[in-house]
Amino acid sequence: MGKERHIKKGDTVYILSGEDKGESGKVISVLTSSERVIVEGLNMVKKHIRKNQDQPQGEIAEREGTIHWSNVMREDRYRKKHPVEEDAATEEADDKAETEE
Repeated sequence: MGKERHIKKGDTVYILSGEDKGESGKVISVLTSSERVIVEGLNMVKKHIRKNQDQPQGEIAEREGTIHWSNVMREDRYRKKHPVEEDAATEEADDKAETEE
């Protein structure tokens, strides 16, 4: 149970919970063994890199972290269930402007 994957690499997903809730991005990779996904530009974490020949001072690199796939939904499915509220607000403003004229 729980191994059914509904997200694929390249899908655009909407984040349902966590620090990046409400944002969307493209899936870079899917880790099926841990049931997690990596989304481009979201859930950024800092990784400390040891000193080496290429980096004599070491480095703190920022990269995408993983998100459990139960916390994301394909954006097209989300938009189908939750119509964009901005369009409704714009229509209401247009209706008010027409009645005032």
